[in-house]
Amino acid sequence: MTAADVIHAWMVPDFGVKQDAIPGFLRDAWFTAEKIGTYRGQCAELCGRDHAFMPIVVKVVSQEDYEQWAADQTQAGSAQDDSNVDTMDEDALVSRGQEVYTKTCVACHQANGQGLPGTFPALDGDEKYVLAPMKEQILTVLNGHPGTAMAAFRDQLNDVEIASVITYTRQSWGNAGEGPDPVVQPSDVKALR
Repeated sequence: MTAADVIHAWMVPDFGVKQDAIPGFLRDAWFTAEKIGTYRGQCAELCGRDHAFMPIVVKVVSQEDYEQWAADQTQAGSAQDDSNVDTMDEDALVSRGQEVYTKTCVACHQANGQGLPGTFPALDGDEKYVLAPMKEQILTVLNGHPGTAMAAFRDQLNDVEIASVITYTRQSWGNAGEGPDPVVQPSDVKALR
């Protein structure tokens, strides 16, 4: 977990878990839930005027319910088979890219593309990768940057997902119409993989 603005704290008293969420840092927490039910918590750090409006809800389900949910998610994922896709329509790339960005990138680079100063660089207006020829941005997403917080996504994302998320970043915020290669196709990613 991380925070976009100030220090927050993720706390669920029934689990005996509390973890600070600090801008610029990725933190994790774990706990063992022993009873099925809905558990509630609250931000435990006085974080500003909306502090009282930061509820936490954790739903604990049975192993069978979880396995059914996981099977449903796997089925939904396999319904979108990307293995033989080399090119896609620009609108489809941007739409899919927004989904991938929201699931994979937003915690570090933020929903507005501004990143977190000092730790996670802004993608909005980034001339080194996003507003430059596509090759370096593709290689960055595939291989990450050793010694930094940028992880390699070659094993987590397929070619369609990488092409989509890169196309999304190149056409979002203030980047739209600004750099070369506004559309990156899955075949472009495959060629550099």
